[in-house]
Amino acid sequence: MSKRKRQDFQNHDQLINSEEEISTNNNIDTEEEAKQKKFVKLQQEVFSDDVCFEIISMIDDSWFILNNCSLISKQFFNVIKERSKLVIKFDKKFTEKRIELLMKSQFMNSIVNVEFSRNLLGSIETTKFISEMKQLASLNISNNEIGDEEAKHLGEMKQLTSLDISNNLIGDEGLKFINEMKQLTSLDISNNLIDDEGLKYLSEMKQLTSLNISNNVISEGVKYLSEMK
Repeated sequence: MSKRKRQDFQNHDQLINSEEEISTNNNIDTEEEAKQKKFVKLQQEVFSDDVCFEIISMIDDSWFILNNCSLISKQFFNVIKERSKLVIKFDKKFTEKRIELLMKSQFMNSIVNVEFSRNLLGSIETTKFISEMKQLASLNISNNEIGDEEAKHLGEMKQLTSLDISNNLIGDEGLKFINEMKQLTSLDISNNLIDDEGLKYLSEMKQLTSLNISNNVISEGVKYLSEMK
C-alpha cells in the first residue's frame, strides 16, 4: 500500500470513530433528557387527596401514620390532619413537657380513640388536657387513681360515646359529672367507690347500652338500675 493510500485509510478510520463517538454522546444526551423529562413529569403528577386518604386508611398503626406518613409531603400532612381518625395508645407517663408538646400538635382534633391506662396520668392538669381533644369518641383512663375532681373535666367531653374509667377513685360526686355525658353509650366504672346513692345518677343515663359497675360499694341501690331500659 502506497504512503498516500495508507494516509487516506487512516483518515477515513478516524472519521468513522469520530462519528461513532458523536453518535454515542448524542444517545447519552437523549437518554439523559428523557430521564429528566420523566422526572419532571413525575414531580408534576400529584395524587388526589382521595388517593392519599385511601393509602393512609390501609395502615392501622396511628403512630406510624404520625411519625412517617405525615412527613411524606405537605399534601399527606394535610390529608391526615383533616380526614384521618387516629387511635392512640400512650405507654409513657405524662409530664408537663409531654402535655405541652401534645397540646401544640396539629393532630389533636384527629384523635378519636385514646388510651392512657395504668398510671400514666399524674394530676388534675393531665386529665384536663384530654378535654381539648374535641373529636375524641372513645377514652380509656383506667388504673390512674382518678378521683371526683378529675371527673369534672371528663364531664366536659360531651361527644364521648365510650368511657373506661375502671380501677380509679370515682365516688358519687364524680359520677354526677359523668352523668352529664349524654352521648355515652358504653361505660365501665368497675372497681371504684360508687355506693347506692351514686346509682341514682347512673339510672338517669338511659342511653347506655353497655355498663360495668362491678366491685363497687353497692347493696340495695341496685334497684335504681331497673329503671334503665
